[in-house]
Amino acid sequence: MSVLFVAVAQNGTGSAADKAAIQQVWVAYTNAVETGNADAYMALWADGGVQMPPGAPPNIGKDMIRARTEKGMAADAENNVVMNIDAKEITVLGDYAYSRGLYTVDVSGSDGNALAHVDGKFMTILRRQDDGSWKIYRDIFNSNVPAH
Repeated sequence: MSVLFVAVAQNGTGSAADKAAIQQVWVAYTNAVETGNADAYMALWADGGVQMPPGAPPNIGKDMIRARTEKGMAADAENNVVMNIDAKEITVLGDYAYSRGLYTVDVSGSDGNALAHVDGKFMTILRRQDDGSWKIYRDIFNSNVPAH
């Protein structure tokens, strides 16, 4: 069975309040990644979320997303992580929204030596929750850094 999702948004973009709330999701996302706070990161995800990372099968559901997140955060626990998310587009369509943009992640060791730089792009679908908050529902991202 297939489902056709059709939405009509006033002015095609949604309210300024919704856009601001979604922008705050990205602020909380970067804070969680930079501090290695898996609980704060997972609080940004809707139940039934799907994460589609590069070079790997999708993580379906919060348990799989948490497992991947905790593994990545554990690997960076001794390092300094700086992340930037630049949402180039946020469009709200009823109780769903999408955000497209760019990201960078810089990792340096405790000695200050650079260990990694990644820049990439993302496309994320968010879903309004019953309490009015926005949570990540579907997320796909990939790096612009060529594989070695």
